[in-house]
Amino acid sequence: MEPDRLLHPLPTARRPLKRRSLHAEAVETLREMIIGGQLAPGARLVEAELCEMFTISRTPLREALRVLEVEGLVTFYPNRGAVVSIISAEEVLQQFEVIANLERIALELAIERMTKADLGRLNRMHDRMIHLYEAGQRRDCFQKDYDMHNRIVALSGNRVLQEMHAGLMARSRRVRYFALHSASRWNEAMAEHDAFMRAINDRDVARASILMRDHVLKTGFLVGEFVRDKGDASPEMLSRADRGPD
Repeated sequence: MEPDRLLHPLPTARRPLKRRSLHAEAVETLREMIIGGQLAPGARLVEAELCEMFTISRTPLREALRVLEVEGLVTFYPNRGAVVSIISAEEVLQQFEVIANLERIALELAIERMTKADLGRLNRMHDRMIHLYEAGQRRDCFQKDYDMHNRIVALSGNRVLQEMHAGLMARSRRVRYFALHSASRWNEAMAEHDAFMRAINDRDVARASILMRDHVLKTGFLVGEFVRDKGDASPEMLSRADRGPD
């Protein structure tokens, strides 16, 4: 689809950036605008408009856009400039295949290396996630789930794995919200979390890692089907996913 046919107006309010690092601030702000749906898939990222919005020059903005290109959130077209990337169901499934197996390896390493204190903290995170789920606070529960997965990867102690995982999580985060729309998947996912947490506490490396892999693959399949059926993320889709089933 031609990017010129996918124009979306930028938000009009100025968002001046802090001075600690214009490049880093631009990356963070644009990333959140894309993930949160303020910049829709296919939206053209006009440099002059963004520079005025953030009150920065073109150099840090262009550096930020290149970082987001690596993360898969921005696509550059020759003679057209940058647009917010459009993701396909096939790409979603491929991303989750890799994430699932990275997290399987991470959990194997984490179980071997985590201390008693590390395990205690992980259990508390899990308990908090379940509490949020039971209270019907889906968005907060989703964030806690996201934090738990990242914590397990951190406990692997493998920096190369962490960097690969972080990049893929940034690319997939925009569509991971779609898992929120399925009540049945929520129930299933919480049961899966209980199962692999029991295996972690039992120090059952083989069982825990397989349960983790399958848990992530199931989420990826659901998100991929959502994208296939209803298209890539948009503010309306994100809002509907947050509310859950109609």
